[in-house]
Amino acid sequence: MGNYLIGVDVGTTGTKAMILDKYGKIYGKGYGEYPCKYPHPNWVEQDVDLLIEETFKACKQAVTSSGLDPKEIEAVGFSCQRATFTLVDQDNNAIENTFYGWQDNRGGEILAEVMEKMDPNTFFKSTGMPMTPTFTFLKLLWIMKNLPERYAKTKYVAMMPDYVQYCFGADDFYCEMTNACTSGYFNPNTMNWADNVIEALGIDKSRLPKLVKPGEIVGKISPEVAAKTGLAVGTLLVAGSGDQQCAAIGAGVIEDGFASLTLGTAGLLVVGTENLVLQDVPGVMATSSAALGLYNLEGIQLGAASSYRWARDELADLEVTLGKKVDVDPYEIMDFHIKKSPVGSQGIIFMPYLCGSGYPYWNPDAKGIFAGITFAHNKSDMIRSVMEGITMESKDMYETMKKSGVVLKQLAITGGATKSAAWRQIIADMFGVPIRKLEIPDATIVGAAVIAGVGAGWFADVGEGVKTMVRYTDTILPIPENVEKYNDLYEIYKNLYATLSSNGIYDQFAKLG
Repeated sequence: MGNYLIGVDVGTTGTKAMILDKYGKIYGKGYGEYPCKYPHPNWVEQDVDLLIEETFKACKQAVTSSGLDPKEIEAVGFSCQRATFTLVDQDNNAIENTFYGWQDNRGGEILAEVMEKMDPNTFFKSTGMPMTPTFTFLKLLWIMKNLPERYAKTKYVAMMPDYVQYCFGADDFYCEMTNACTSGYFNPNTMNWADNVIEALGIDKSRLPKLVKPGEIVGKISPEVAAKTGLAVGTLLVAGSGDQQCAAIGAGVIEDGFASLTLGTAGLLVVGTENLVLQDVPGVMATSSAALGLYNLEGIQLGAASSYRWARDELADLEVTLGKKVDVDPYEIMDFHIKKSPVGSQGIIFMPYLCGSGYPYWNPDAKGIFAGITFAHNKSDMIRSVMEGITMESKDMYETMKKSGVVLKQLAITGGATKSAAWRQIIADMFGVPIRKLEIPDATIVGAAVIAGVGAGWFADVGEGVKTMVRYTDTILPIPENVEKYNDLYEIYKNLYATLSSNGIYDQFAKLG
């Protein structure tokens, strides 16, 4: 048996590969990059051949940089962007060399038509997904209607990991079931295809690949692929999971009430629950965890740390200039403002909807607002309020999820925003639970490696793998008086959104253009 695993994360604009040992120590890294294509408004596609080539390249860089004997690498685990798919022809080639990306919204053109075939509430209860263009089903239905010749040639509707695994040496196309959750035609309660959805929407079930569990071996590295990746012939190929499920595993979300919060360009809160009652959490994304038997409630923030970047660019030009002069990240300088302003920013509340609101409101017309400003306030208060407002939106997602009965016990944090010690404390105080910082921020790759370890027989299950491979550096405890202050501010935040929304203020803003 080898002593190492390789996790491969095939993302939206690039692939990362990382070699780790059983205890989560990193030995090699690699990266390959590829662009998205935008052939028409609302279309987002990727070049299949280029993506596979760059994924091979990332693996080869990781192997080379590690200096290890490739035969020591036991297994490959995959994480891929979710809801992205290709159509495969009878020769097992991607038709038109095209991946249809998760960001592709062409299906919005037929959304009303699809809603007539299936009620959105029934759809949600059957799939755990809101009926939006993000998910595979709506893009597929658009192709069936507008490009019927492509669909006629289709042998398989292959989610991205199905195709990537095949290119690495899998003997057929296999669809990993937890990644299938974002297809829009998979039922997370039964862990099988949602037959009522498939029948109502006219999807040919025979064109869907065989389902496999996370951790199942789907093939081995072929001689041809070995030459391109640097991996040894016969290295095990293990079905991983979707990128956000892998990220949750890599953040230790393996028990009821365990959660992860990622604050990057967008934000994602994932809360583990053993009891999935979909009618209690409308609008959430509900997926199966790769730790089978656990479910993930997922809420997305559209702006997240992008809103803080806006604050940097528009409110902190002096800090940016100083940072360039002294070679210090301007965000570190901005932290001085956070420390100067008290908890609650002296009563300023920032509504962080600079590009609309995601879960739980799903309101594209929502706008960003500074509320409660007086002559007594200063720039430090405004900057801190942006940080607090973004975190308040995260808290709002959790408070909505609580209606399902889930209770937060532990929160792991990832993403660029969490580099700030001040922000980490705000998160702990806002949620009122201990916050844990990950030793390896690339939680997605760690999660994929954990699942690879299960497939290789290193671990009895995902939980055992997490306890061995996932490590934390710091634990930040909430400060009781700050928790109380933020609970008061949160009530104002909720009432402010409700008032603006119910009185049509956001609609009026939208009409201004």
